Amino acid sequence: MSFIHYNVSMDEAYAHLYNITCDVDTHNHEELLISLPAWIPGSYLIRDFAKNIVRIKAFCGDKELEMPKLDKDSWSIQTHGKPITLYYQVYARDQSVRAAYLDQFRAFFNGTSLFIRIHGLESNDHTVTITKPRWLDKTSNWRVASSMDKVQVDRSGFGDYTSPSYDALIDHPFEISEFIKSTFVVEGVPHDVIVTGCPQANLRRICSDLRLIVETQIKFWGELPIDRYTFLVNAVSNGYGGLEHSHSTALICSKSDLPLDKNQNIDDNYLRFLGLCSHEYFHLWNVKRLKPETFSPYNLAKENYTELLWAFEGITSYYDDLMLLRAGLIDSNRYLSLLAKTITTVKKTRGQSRQTLAESSYYAWTKFYKQDESAINTIVSYYTKGSLAALSLDLHLRAKTKGRFSLDNVMRALWKQYGRKNIGVPEDGIETVASKVSGLNLSSFFDRAIRSTKQLPLKTIFNHAGIKLEFTAPQNASDNGGLIKPFSTSNLMQIKHDLGFTYTDTAQGLRVKQVFDDGAAQRSGLAPEDIIVAVNRQKPSKNSVQRIIDSEKTNSTVPIHIFRDDVLHKLKFTIERISKDIAHLQADSPSNSIFKAWLT
Repeated sequence: MSFIHYNVSMDEAYAHLYNITCDVDTHNHEELLISLPAWIPGSYLIRDFAKNIVRIKAFCGDKELEMPKLDKDSWSIQTHGKPITLYYQVYARDQSVRAAYLDQFRAFFNGTSLFIRIHGLESNDHTVTITKPRWLDKTSNWRVASSMDKVQVDRSGFGDYTSPSYDALIDHPFEISEFIKSTFVVEGVPHDVIVTGCPQANLRRICSDLRLIVETQIKFWGELPIDRYTFLVNAVSNGYGGLEHSHSTALICSKSDLPLDKNQNIDDNYLRFLGLCSHEYFHLWNVKRLKPETFSPYNLAKENYTELLWAFEGITSYYDDLMLLRAGLIDSNRYLSLLAKTITTVKKTRGQSRQTLAESSYYAWTKFYKQDESAINTIVSYYTKGSLAALSLDLHLRAKTKGRFSLDNVMRALWKQYGRKNIGVPEDGIETVASKVSGLNLSSFFDRAIRSTKQLPLKTIFNHAGIKLEFTAPQNASDNGGLIKPFSTSNLMQIKHDLGFTYTDTAQGLRVKQVFDDGAAQRSGLAPEDIIVAVNRQKPSKNSVQRIIDSEKTNSTVPIHIFRDDVLHKLKFTIERISKDIAHLQADSPSNSIFKAWLT
């Protein structure tokens, strides 16, 4: 067995530089190909992590070896079958969950950012030593947190770790800082909760709620395929996101998302955090082990294309809030309110008429993760619309089989056939298993929901469960829907006319961000980056522009003055009625058998 060992030094934290030493017993390999991954599993964008390598050298004993660069990510080394040592530096100042960060207050990294891959030796054991920084004084409370197997560490976690392969090595992120920690145990499996950046967060409350989510998801899947799990939470001023791993998740949230009191009600901020945790924990099964065939194994040097991200992210997005309901953390009305907001988001996305969910999945690498100002008109999210497709499939199965089968049964069947056996799901696997489990011919459903741009038949779907769906005009710019309001209040203060664009308020005027297809703004000739300085001879602001437009008569025309490339232009803006895109839901028949089986 070849030996591969990495030593991670943070002595140059002030320069945001990790110093890495990698010792390789080449085991008679005359030549080695080495590289750093181009992307990280779970985030479908080529990030070219090798660009952050500041310098790299290879030695055999005291002799420096030549390292001809083969491409942007890889090098070749003539080793003559002898052990070699790599020395390299990595610049790390990315606060996201996808890369690496280092300063004198905090260190965080994913293996894809730091650990060079030794081609041909990936299946061998890989060991890591996390070295305590020399500048760290004795009063510091820096500790190391990771789900990677420990070999020998001190009380703070500095020391030696091991992984059985390169793929396993890069699937355990590290948090090294002054964090707070608590642990809860479910099914004999310890779950560590690590919070950085918010020492006043109430870990007892967080652990209590996460325990309910974990227990609910284990019950859903029927088994827990791990012996440990870690929630790595980085609380910042304003942030949101997560990345799944085999035995952990890296999360970023706003400090205001975390509870400070164990008796605090679940407000919208904390609910968002719990939904994020639920989403990433569901990935423990769905995408980390139950994954597309094209991800088995990952090719970390280039894009891995699949039309199934709508299932692995969309189905997960469907279940994340549903698990909060099943765990007893929210009631059915609050769940329906969350669902209405998702429907509103998709309804307002013009791109749903241009891109199918299969296409959204396939082009995630070049479209979803590389959005520009046209994205609202050209793409649809495989997360949000994917979650509605999952909802539609769930209620469709429940209705057509008279409650005998649901998406729950399909997911468990997929797990048994593919995930548990570590077999990738073929591109037609979801549809095939769903049809087999339910006994239904689902080709028409998948043709419409996944392979076409037709809108999902949500009103019909909800009717099966005794739920009413209606769409209204927004009451204000932040109205994203919710529960159906009483008639006496539903028509109060509604926005009358369509702006057709989004904007930011600047000292010069309103800077146009996006212009919606087939809307009043597009027909007037407005374009992204235009600066609107006057609307009907009045200076607009974020507080006045909608009022100015609403004060005019429908179908009338008003002048708009803009600067484009520092040249003043006058446009004619025709006042148009705003679309009814805001979704509202109401359970009309709580005794409905499908409703009861689904939401109670």
